[in-house]
Amino acid sequence: MESISQSAVAEEASVLAEPPPNFGQLLRSRREEAGLSIAALAKKAGLVRTTIANLEQGLTAPSPQTLKRLIAVKSLRLTELTSNEPKIDAWFTDAYNPIQMVQGMSAVLNGPGGRIEQTYLYLDPRSAVDYFMLCNTEEYLASFRAKIPFEKIAERILKESKGIGLDVDGLGCGDGKSETALMQRLADRMPAPPDLQLYLLDISHVLLSEGYRTALNSLAPRRIPVFAIHGNFNDIAKNPALYMHPTSIKRLRVFLMLGGTFGNLNDEPWFFQDLAACSLSGDMAVLDCQLTRAPADQPEQIRLLDLPLKTGRPPEAHNRFLSGPLRRHCEGLTNVRLRTELSTHCLVPGSYALEFWGDVDVEYEPMRRFLIQRVKRYDLDKLSLFLKTLGWNTVHAWKYGPDKLAAVLLIQRQ
Repeated sequence: MESISQSAVAEEASVLAEPPPNFGQLLRSRREEAGLSIAALAKKAGLVRTTIANLEQGLTAPSPQTLKRLIAVKSLRLTELTSNEPKIDAWFTDAYNPIQMVQGMSAVLNGPGGRIEQTYLYLDPRSAVDYFMLCNTEEYLASFRAKIPFEKIAERILKESKGIGLDVDGLGCGDGKSETALMQRLADRMPAPPDLQLYLLDISHVLLSEGYRTALNSLAPRRIPVFAIHGNFNDIAKNPALYMHPTSIKRLRVFLMLGGTFGNLNDEPWFFQDLAACSLSGDMAVLDCQLTRAPADQPEQIRLLDLPLKTGRPPEAHNRFLSGPLRRHCEGLTNVRLRTELSTHCLVPGSYALEFWGDVDVEYEPMRRFLIQRVKRYDLDKLSLFLKTLGWNTVHAWKYGPDKLAAVLLIQRQ
């Protein structure tokens, strides 16, 4: 063991009298940064290899004596874990620049019209609050969130993972309630403390803050680490924290796209090729999607059966969220009219999109037309075949919700 005075060891050990709930993950990270194998660290610290392995996997908690020995290995920098800094695990991706994004949104909304980037809808605090309220209406909670088969999803994930620890990425997490619910079901089926970590990513600081608090309050008592990442899930390849795999211990990644995240993708082929490149064989993804009301090659039938197309306008509950950015950022705006159109020009075979448009009247200028949001509907069988061509096998699919018109797919990297 590296030499260090007893008084210094005692002082440093007192700093770690209450090690953080993600101590195992931090220990593994610091060991790898120091270039130490488990065997080398065990030799330096005067511990057996199984002690190190069990700590890193979260199977055991460190005793005071073990902490003293690990702290004595200075290259681990363990005393930096619990200084007087706040114990908040929040990261910012390189591309996350809210000021620049808001300026870009304002430029688009004060231009001649066109498509609004989907991420712009969640940027300003009022928009985030409107989305939060929309996702927590009694109707939405009862019809969708309460119907998602979290127990079955968790059971199948654990069957496929075969006891390997899981790093779970909540992409576009919103308020984090669905991600937290699934983590709870996973933890219920694993030995305590569960070998789980949750990474939440969202473009909206307001929503991510809410999601992080929700997850932390629920999962920290179960010693499940939670990390918040400010960023765009479309840039996953630029963010190693969302896909990195430790070299010394086998772990799997599970990517979650719950709520409306998956249906809002602009380019599914590009996204899933990127995701496959960032994944290893055995990694999984959970996709929550809306299903087609009629075949994509029958547009008239779709317009009869898909309510927002039948009425020609978005659901009433969506109006504030959809029109809010226009009302707040279009200079000289006098009126906004929302309408819904059908698009069958989609990249996934068998799918179609609901397009929510805003016709904006501005003083002394021609009317502007903005495509505010596209919401996709998928044919389940054709979606599975499509994903297979991009390196993802469908493990199982569960239909849920009113008339079984929503589904959750569990897919796995080939």
